[in-house]
Amino acid sequence: MITLGVDLGTHSLGWCLIDTAGEPLASGEGSIVAIGARIFGDGREPKSGASLAVDRRAARAMRRRRDRYLSRRAALLRALTDYGLMPADEDARRQLVRETSDGKSRDGGPKAPGK
Repeated sequence: MITLGVDLGTHSLGWCLIDTAGEPLASGEGSIVAIGARIFGDGREPKSGASLAVDRRAARAMRRRRDRYLSRRAALLRALTDYGLMPADEDARRQLVRETSDGKSRDGGPKAPGK
C-alpha cells in the first residue's frame, strides 16, 4: 500500500510517498518511493529582502498626490470663480491659466516676483 504524507507549514509544503506492506504503521517495514518539499516565497526580493510591493506602493502614492493636487486646484478655481476673481466662462478661464503658465515660469521653476 502506498501512503502519502504531507507536512503543511507557513512557507513550505513537504510530502513523502511511502510504500508499506499492509496497513501503514502496522509494521516497521516500508520504503520511501518519493520525497520532496516546496518552499513558497514570502513576497520579498531574495537578495535585498525588500518587499515586492514597493514599486506598486510608490506609483499609487504618486497617483494619489497628483489626484489630490488636481482636486485642490479645481476647488480653488471654483471658489475664485464663485467670488468673481476668475472668469465664469470655462474657455476664458483655461486661456487665463494657460497665459499665466499656471504659476510657473517657462523653465519649470517658480515665477519671479513682479513678472
